[in-house]
Amino acid sequence: MSSRSGEGPRRIPQQERGERRVAQLLGAAAAVIAANGYESATMCGIAERADAPIGSLYQFFPNKPSIAQALRSHYVNDYEDRLIQLEAEAPKLSLQGLVTRLLKMTVEFLDGHPAFLALLDAPSSTRSPAALRKRLRTRLARCFIAVRPSLDKTRALRYAAVTLQMIKGLNQLYGEVSRVERKRIVGEYKVAISSYLSMQIGGGR
Repeated sequence: MSSRSGEGPRRIPQQERGERRVAQLLGAAAAVIAANGYESATMCGIAERADAPIGSLYQFFPNKPSIAQALRSHYVNDYEDRLIQLEAEAPKLSLQGLVTRLLKMTVEFLDGHPAFLALLDAPSSTRSPAALRKRLRTRLARCFIAVRPSLDKTRALRYAAVTLQMIKGLNQLYGEVSRVERKRIVGEYKVAISSYLSMQIGGGR
């Protein structure tokens, strides 16, 4: 077994049956990590949750970090799909409306993927590839341009990078505070992101 913590799946499924098995294993991993945290989750616990032999798990994933990396990549793709939808809506939105929708979809994403918050404690080597994170910046930049067509791409990408870092901070706090406090935290970030973008892009329409 390789000791590289960031390594991906050991075996790439070539058939539908293999893809279903990987999805089953990752679903079990997400449930175990969400319930116990990343550090306490074990390969044996994940295999047991998936009702699969431990060898079947190792067949696709050599270690726990490779599972974390696969889940993180899945979550980035999911968030990108939501940004694609936001981009389609953006031409009809004001800047304030865009921020409201962005935070609403972020909260829906976090609530829908509780393991995502637990994975914030996973090793940095399990982060999704830079190319995937770059796609998120590009998608969000397109949303800004849709709201402000005069905005050039370079500035839009910079504002998108800063905004996503602010959302990253929201993610961290969202996972640390009580459910009652989460709504207040989201409200604070809405003010912060709206103020930043209004100053940089302008508050018109």
